Amino acid sequence: MQAVQLTKEFPGKLAVSNLNFTLRPGRLTALLGPNGAGKTTTMRLLTGFTEPTSGMVEIQGRDLSEFRAEFQKQIGYLPESGPVYRDLTVSENLDFFAKTRCIPKTQRSRAIFRVIEELNLGEVRHLVIGTLSKGFRQRVALASTLLGDPKYLILDEPSYGLDPNQMTQIRLLIRDLSKDRTVLISTHSLDEVEEICEHVIILSNGRVVANSSVQDLRKQDKLFLVLNQGKSDFISFMRHNGWANVFKLKDLEDGFAEYEVSLGDAKPEDIFLLLSKNQITIREMRKLEESLKTIFNSITGN
Repeated sequence: MQAVQLTKEFPGKLAVSNLNFTLRPGRLTALLGPNGAGKTTTMRLLTGFTEPTSGMVEIQGRDLSEFRAEFQKQIGYLPESGPVYRDLTVSENLDFFAKTRCIPKTQRSRAIFRVIEELNLGEVRHLVIGTLSKGFRQRVALASTLLGDPKYLILDEPSYGLDPNQMTQIRLLIRDLSKDRTVLISTHSLDEVEEICEHVIILSNGRVVANSSVQDLRKQDKLFLVLNQGKSDFISFMRHNGWANVFKLKDLEDGFAEYEVSLGDAKPEDIFLLLSKNQITIREMRKLEESLKTIFNSITGN
C-alpha cells in the first residue's frame, strides 16, 4: 500500500498535502503527529472512506479509488471509537459485521470462530458487550476488522483508554497480527511506538516530516566532550575526519572547552580512539540518548 502525492482539501482547510510513503507487509508502522496534524484524514484516505483531492492510494499497483469495492474487502479499518453494539453479545456483534462485509453464509461461522480464537474471546463470546470491560470491547472491535482476513489493517488509537494490562494485551495482539499483514496504527503513545513498532511516519500540519525506521530515528544520540584546546581548531579537525555535526558549547577553566558531537551510526569508542591517536586530552566524555519524545517534539516544532 502506497500514498502517492496524496492530498485532501476541505473548504477553507488543507488537511493533508502531498503525502508520499509506503506501508509494507510484516512491518508494523506508527502514524504520529500532534492533534490536527492530519492523521485521521490520512487513515480515512488509505481505507477509501474519503476521496483525495489529488494524488492516490496505490494498492498492488492500482488506484484504490478505481477499485474501491475490490480493495475494501482486503482492508480492516478500526476507527478511534471501535464500532460495537452494547446490547448484543460478542458472537452477535461479529455475526452482524460478517454480514456487512458480505461474507457468504457458508463461510461466516468459520470466519467468526477464527477471529474469536485469534483474539482470545472464547470465554466471553456469549456475553453482552455492555457487560464487558473496555479492554474486551476493544478486542471485539478489533476482531470485527479481521473478519474476511484482510491483508491491510488501519487502526486508529487501538489502545486508547485502556488500563496498563489491557494495553499490553492489545499491543501484543497487534504485533502478532502484523507478522503477515500490512499494519498501520495511529497513536499518541510514544512508549507504544518504541515497544512494538518498527517504522514511523510523523505528520505535522498535514505534511510528512519524518518517515524512517524507529531505529534510524533514534540515531540522533549525542556525545558531550570536555577537551583540552591544544588543538587550535577542534571543529575543523573533526570535520576533516568525517564528523560534520560538531559544535562548541562553552569555554571552561584551564584551557578546556565543552563540545557536542552527533554520533549517527558511530559509537563513542570511535571518537575516543580518534582523539587518543591524535593525543587530544579528554577530561570528560558522556553520551546523551535522545528520547523519542524529544525527537518528536523537535521534528514537529513543539
